[in-house]
Amino acid sequence: MSRKVMITTGSRLHWGLLSLAPASGREFGGIGLMVEDPSLTLSAKISPQGHDTILCNEECRPKIAAAIDATRRHLAASLREQFFSLELNSEIPLHSGFGSGTQLSLAVARALTLLLEEQILSSMELARRVQRGARSALGIHGFDSGGFLVEGGKCKPDEISPLVLRTDFPEDWKILLITPIDQPGISGNVEAHAIQQLGPMPLEVTERLCRLVLMQLIPALKTRDFEAFSSGLTAFGHTVGGFFTPAQGGIFANPRMVELENLLNSKGIQGIAQTSWGPTLSIVCASSDDAENVSSIITQNGYGEFCSLRTVSPLNQGAQIQIKDSA
Repeated sequence: MSRKVMITTGSRLHWGLLSLAPASGREFGGIGLMVEDPSLTLSAKISPQGHDTILCNEECRPKIAAAIDATRRHLAASLREQFFSLELNSEIPLHSGFGSGTQLSLAVARALTLLLEEQILSSMELARRVQRGARSALGIHGFDSGGFLVEGGKCKPDEISPLVLRTDFPEDWKILLITPIDQPGISGNVEAHAIQQLGPMPLEVTERLCRLVLMQLIPALKTRDFEAFSSGLTAFGHTVGGFFTPAQGGIFANPRMVELENLLNSKGIQGIAQTSWGPTLSIVCASSDDAENVSSIITQNGYGEFCSLRTVSPLNQGAQIQIKDSA
């Protein structure tokens, strides 16, 4: 019997953390949302060639190889000489605020455990294998369940932030993603250095962010109050962006995005927040028609010349897995 595993997962939007370098209590935490697109599809099977084979673009190749090696180190000794053939059929853009690294690493780790018919491991256990979750665990929990997510932060450096709340995001609400062309966001060591330079987040900032999450964003989702959610997300994004201004040069990483937000605000459009370090900006819209209207405003005012636009749906389920066994 030969086995082929295919895993499909969406992107993670990270709308901001809740705490940084506090004098006491948990650090990081944050809120985010899984969306259907951009999506990643990875197929994997046992390789008969005596070595691993990886079919993907050159930028993703070392990430997949690293995830294979990290997973292999945790296998039983009898399985470590097994080799794999992996193909990335669709990918999430790197360094754009979509959490591509976590989704890719978890997809590889999950695929290999399924190929070898290992015991079922949680995404938290897989994340430890492939060393994800150093700061945010939103993508880890999103890989499991999709939806709108709130993570609680971590007390110890080697801890993975626990999931505090997961709830469905209204399916008819759409998210317009605006990504400046040729300006990648920061990640890895550069991200870690930027965080170190910021210093502690003032307690009053953390308190404001937590209040917005607990008293506005979550209730608005539960009651499907779009106006309350969109205004709350704008306030959350501005509060986080204000703290990160010394590291990214402004409320948003790209100064043209600040101009764009001012334009949209003048037309009564809210629900705007950067995802992670950007450069992607997300706008929550009440419907597909509203998303089309916002997109038209953006392109008519010249921003479409240096940005890519896509309207996506929330993803309220975890990664999809297909297993095919053949003789």
